[in-house]
Amino acid sequence: MTPPTSWSHYASPRHAMRRFLISCHGAGEQAGLQPPFRRRALPTRGLVYISEGRGAYEEYEPRSLQTPVEGPAVIWLAPGVLHGYGSDARGWSEHWVLFEGEPFAAFEASGLGGRHRPVQKLLRPVEHADAIFRELREAAAAVGPRAELAASVATQRLLLAILDSSDPGEGATDGATVVDLVTRGATRTLPVAARADAVGLTARELQDAVRAATGLTVNDFVIEVRIARAQSLLAETRLDVGQIAAQVGYDDAAYFSRLFRRRTGTAPSVFRQQQARTPVDGIRPSDAWGAADSPMI
Repeated sequence: MTPPTSWSHYASPRHAMRRFLISCHGAGEQAGLQPPFRRRALPTRGLVYISEGRGAYEEYEPRSLQTPVEGPAVIWLAPGVLHGYGSDARGWSEHWVLFEGEPFAAFEASGLGGRHRPVQKLLRPVEHADAIFRELREAAAAVGPRAELAASVATQRLLLAILDSSDPGEGATDGATVVDLVTRGATRTLPVAARADAVGLTARELQDAVRAATGLTVNDFVIEVRIARAQSLLAETRLDVGQIAAQVGYDDAAYFSRLFRRRTGTAPSVFRQQQARTPVDGIRPSDAWGAADSPMI
């Protein structure tokens, strides 16, 4: 892949685009040594495709995490997660997209990284990435429904190309794969033994694999997955708290709200006001995110 030309464009897709499709809120490319990001949180999802170079990704809250990045790889950014990343002293080639939308769940279920695998190593460079980012550059720079659709299609093409470049054949005993499998079944109410049986491991083997990959017990990991999914639903949908609680595995909305506050430090309704890009309870996006606070990736 040729080194990218440095550029960045941002967009504000219409409500229908944000609600029903994967919407592109910005894209860009940079090459060489760039200042790192520190302690930043985004209101949308994001991906950073590193085609060449090395560096590191870090999370500060709600968990402490630091992991190396070596291209080709993708850094997956979740809304509301305080994070940072940057290259080593030699710089790298990065290509980024800001996006949101419930359809992303289908890509996660197919094997793309997400909240609990923020750095995903790829088997090979992403095919046709240059062409896709040329499309994203043109679409994100334009205005109107057609441009928004074009940016949405290009973003989904990029996600599919990343999926094609990932490893579909990792063994179930691989820590990252076990994490993915547990993540997919996290909303089901199951004892640890049943979760272990579902991935072909003993309860002890599952506990060891999850702890090695995440530093958490299986139960704590399941709770984090549920809370992360609830955060996405709060930011990206108009479902009420009871509906969201049920979707992530809790029949008792009041218990879910207490757990959410305990894990994130804020109530679900407050999180929605802070992170939602659609109008919520009379609060406009411009009230929460001024032009000077536009997210930079």
